[in-house]
Amino acid sequence: MDKAARAYTELQYNWHMEELRNLNPNAYNYVIDVCPYKWSCVHYPDRRYRVMTTNAAECINSCLKFTRQLPMLTLAEFIRNMLHRWFHDRHRAAQSIRHQLTDATHLVILKCVDKCNFITVNPVD
Repeated sequence: MDKAARAYTELQYNWHMEELRNLNPNAYNYVIDVCPYKWSCVHYPDRRYRVMTTNAAECINSCLKFTRQLPMLTLAEFIRNMLHRWFHDRHRAAQSIRHQLTDATHLVILKCVDKCNFITVNPVD
């Protein structure tokens, strides 16, 4: 399914989906019912530039994979603690930023600036 999601031509998409149908018909039916334009590059009207989107519910759901069997109050407390930790960590990281950009973006720009130091500019007459 991942190969079908990342396919950029209808032909590639169809080939990978046929492979999925042969491998697991239930999975094929499920992803078709989900509406391919939500997860397929071919069917999405705009360009995604190799970024596959997800939503917060899917992110949290994957974090709760091993806690689903807990009692409701314990599960609610686990979720509260998890979100509290996430927000605290991100707040602390944001407070420590020394630039207007994130550290990762700042490093990308610094690398580009370093490369530019070796460029020779010649005037055009």
